[in-house]
Amino acid sequence: MNMRALHYAGCELVTTERVAEALLDYIVTLPLNQPPERVTIPALRGGEPVVAELVLTAATPLATTSLDMREQPLDGEDYAVEVLRFKAHRLDSVGFDLR
Repeated sequence: MNMRALHYAGCELVTTERVAEALLDYIVTLPLNQPPERVTIPALRGGEPVVAELVLTAATPLATTSLDMREQPLDGEDYAVEVLRFKAHRLDSVGFDLR
């Protein structure tokens, strides 16, 4: 697996494929009328580990791209994926997708 670049608010963050996929899956479950949600993910910025806080809505412009960089574990990765998957499942199971 390779790392993924997240392009958010004019900033590039590098994270694992699992975190990037969980984040994208979560965004697509957000209803248009829901207030912004703040999420925290582990990432790299300039090669250094950071904790990134993102403010997301259903209309958040977020892109991910594959990097030719061998995946490395990030502290907090499992927890971030678990939280994002839980939030996405909660919203998806309620059926509030009002798009």
